Amino acid sequence: MLLLLVFLLVIFSLFSACKQNDKPKSSESISQTQKYVYFVNRDKTKIKGEEFAFFSDDIDDEIQEMITALSEGPSHNELKTSLGVDYSILSYEVKEETLVLNMDEKYNNQKPTDEILARASLVRSFTQIDGIDLVAFLVEGETLLDANGVAVGFLSADSFIDNDGKEINAYEKVSVTLYFATEDGKNLIAGQRKVVYNTNISMEKMVVEQLIKGPQLAGYYPTINPETKVLSVTNKDGTCYVNLSEDFLKQPYDVSNDVTIYSIANSLIDLSTVNRVQIQVNGSSKVSYRETTNLEDTFERNLDLVIREEE
Repeated sequence: MLLLLVFLLVIFSLFSACKQNDKPKSSESISQTQKYVYFVNRDKTKIKGEEFAFFSDDIDDEIQEMITALSEGPSHNELKTSLGVDYSILSYEVKEETLVLNMDEKYNNQKPTDEILARASLVRSFTQIDGIDLVAFLVEGETLLDANGVAVGFLSADSFIDNDGKEINAYEKVSVTLYFATEDGKNLIAGQRKVVYNTNISMEKMVVEQLIKGPQLAGYYPTINPETKVLSVTNKDGTCYVNLSEDFLKQPYDVSNDVTIYSIANSLIDLSTVNRVQIQVNGSSKVSYRETTNLEDTFERNLDLVIREEE
């Protein structure tokens, strides 16, 4: 009887050990990282991150996990997802730390402000993945264009800013080329300026407003009367019509006519949407600037005046 009892105890111990070894690994033994998945709020005024656990170190698997998390949506009722509802990702490719997302045609059906929020949520979500610094967008294989018909290009998480007002993320950071005067007022200097840009106005209007504000660094000199008001800026078939207040005709600076005119023309034509510029005063082009330059003419790029430097 004693031998039988010992035998049963040995069998029970072996069985228990086997069962213990068959237990699945605890969640603590599985490598995981925490990332934020960004969703749009119900009012469509901002994006907000919700923390998710990711279980892969492989870049392709992490992208798939992120797509799944974005598609399944948030746990909080005040947030919503657009991916899988308003549009879908047809395919993606990683090229030299850039994730190229190819969206379906429904992506272009969004309102411009909604699209910016959707774009921001995707960029901020995917750029958390190691090995992805930038995101580029295609729609059915074609480059994504913004509301002004300009290619969106490569975006990083820093391309979008937060704002405490109602138009959170209706702003983007862009870099534009502006032409200001040299000290003697006879030439132009081209420089890059980074601008926080409200997407509710056109890029063309933003460029003219930046010119009127004047340069920000030493060695660059203003070309336009700072009292000038931008009445309207429209772009039709590559011709940009710039309608300014009559203050434009009053020149407080010692610069030549060509420097003022081509500071506007060159700055606008550096945008991919503009080929030529016509300047109007109070809605009329039948005006002479400083009695010598006929504004009925349209102006094309003039680089003969330009001394290349970096602002």
